[in-house]
Amino acid sequence: MSQSFLPSPELMQQTLWSCLPEFASVQWLEQVNSTNIILLQDAKSEEQESVRPALVGAHYQTSGRGRLGRKWAGQQGATLMFSCAYDVHLSPSRLPALAPLAGIVACEQLRQALEPSMQSSLSMKWPNDILYGEGKLSGLLVESVRPILGRSSNQHHTVVIGMGMNLADAEQLGAHLGRKVADWASVLRDMHKDEQLMSQSMAHLVARIAKAWGEAIRLYELEGFAPFIERHRVLDALAEQEILVWQDGKVISQGTAVGLDEQARLLVRTEQGEVMPLLNGEISIRTQDADIPA
Repeated sequence: MSQSFLPSPELMQQTLWSCLPEFASVQWLEQVNSTNIILLQDAKSEEQESVRPALVGAHYQTSGRGRLGRKWAGQQGATLMFSCAYDVHLSPSRLPALAPLAGIVACEQLRQALEPSMQSSLSMKWPNDILYGEGKLSGLLVESVRPILGRSSNQHHTVVIGMGMNLADAEQLGAHLGRKVADWASVLRDMHKDEQLMSQSMAHLVARIAKAWGEAIRLYELEGFAPFIERHRVLDALAEQEILVWQDGKVISQGTAVGLDEQARLLVRTEQGEVMPLLNGEISIRTQDADIPA
């Protein structure tokens, strides 16, 4: 690829600092192993107490990761990659809902960057993939640890949300992965905007997402997942679609996707009319006409 669709790391960091005064730490680097790993290691440090909220982004990750242990296939200058760490106070049983919550919020913020007539082209595929049309635009990885230093209670966790979004080269990446992939440059072209101007808006987009994640986590701590059910319904890529549930390379169930419950579990209606909740975990969801699990 001949060009980067991101401004320099120095400019990204400078702009993010100005947009996120409530963040205790902001870094944007040229290259790292994994932005999620950096923030998780900070939380587990026994030598120095880390500060949060914190953001780490990079132009390139050598060991980027996705759900189910998959490697995130990003290209230098053509992928937006960043992670945010937040202190949360939740019982362990409530942590899995943060993955769909993060996807809902990211999709909402991306929609706000589009013209109203195009916003429905962006959707969220449970638990948190963001699609443009039928192509995967972005994926998220949500992980949590108990901080070593500064831990205030048994319910105190550090949650790290990592996001990777294709900015360009979707056709090449899709051919490599063997599935449909979308990129932000195509979104801008469809709005008749010059994708070469993309770099001017990237830091502000990251800041909006980072801020919105923090606000959503606070709301979830106070009110649970109920306020997010309707927000998800508006974005739901699987609504009333026939789906297959895969685990360990085989189909374990199938039915019609009918939204989320108050624990952020995907609800699947079987042929017998029974509604079965699926917990985010070691499973993949594909629609009946899809080629591969995702």
